[in-house]
Formats: sequence, structure tokens, C-alpha cells
Amino acid sequence: MDRASKEKIVSSLNKAFDESNFLIVTQNEGLTVEEMSSLRRNLRESNTSFRVAKNSLAKIAANKTAAEPLEELFNGPTAIAFSDELTSSPKIIVDFAKDHEKLSIVGGLMDGKLIDSEVIKQLAALPSMDELRSKIIGVLNAPATKVAGILNRPGGQLAQVLSAKSQQEETA
Repeated sequence: MDRASKEKIVSSLNKAFDESNFLIVTQNEGLTVEEMSSLRRNLRESNTSFRVAKNSLAKIAANKTAAEPLEELFNGPTAIAFSDELTSSPKIIVDFAKDHEKLSIVGGLMDGKLIDSEVIKQLAALPSMDELRSKIIGVLNAPATKVAGILNRPGGQLAQVLSAKSQQEETA
């Protein structure tokens, strides 16, 4: 690889390190191209990019960025997931790693702080943003439904009383 190619890769990685709030570092111990493509496709759906990086170039790119603490994790065949969201990308990677023992989660970076693989697994266990939104909507709708039911109840009871009274007068 010539110097210009390396500079382009370092520049691209440097930009990705600066723009991402959440990074996951993995090690690939022999995944096939098909398996890597499948993982990338799943991550792309959640607006996460997944790049294989040469360790020396990744260390240079991470230098003097928020991702500098990650330098110690760049050993072996490294791939990095770049994301802005904390829920879907850890879930996808952890689920993939469960099915493919050749992919291991080394650690990551969340809001400038180094995190280990256990924290990433805990993040993967959290509900997705869509699940959280639906729960919030359910909580907000529940009181409105109860209020509507309470307001309808006295009117219905009044109608039953009037109906019973009119039936009494008719029979009398």
C-alpha cells in the first residue's frame, strides 16, 4: 500500500472517530466474506458503519481525537463499528457474536469514555428506541383512556337511571 492510500485511510478513520459518539472495537478471527457482508448489511440498516482497520493506521487516526483511549484495543485483526446511537448497534453486534464465535467484542468508546465488552452487552440488553417510544406512548395514553372511561361512566349511569324510571312509570 502506498503512502497516499495510507494517508487517505487515516484521514477517513480520523473523520469517523471525530463524528461518532459510540464506537465498538471487535476482533475478527476468521469470518468469511459472506458473514462480514451480512454483519455490515445489518449494521447499515441502523446507520452504523463497520470497517476493518489496520492497527497501525487506526492508532495514527485515533491520536489526538476523542477515540485516543481506544489505541490500546487495536491488537490483532481489528474491525470498528462507528455509530451515533447506543441501542441498536450493540444489539446487532452482540447477537452476531453469539452466533459466530470468530467475532469477539474487545471494547468500545461511549461519549469519550472507554467501555469494556460487558458494558456493550448490557447496552445490547436495553430495549430499542422504537420499543421505548411505544412504552412512553402507552404510558401517556393510559391516563387519557382512564379519564375518558370515568367521564363516560356517570353519563351512562344517568341514562340507565332515567331508563329505569321511565319503565317504572310505564308499568304503573
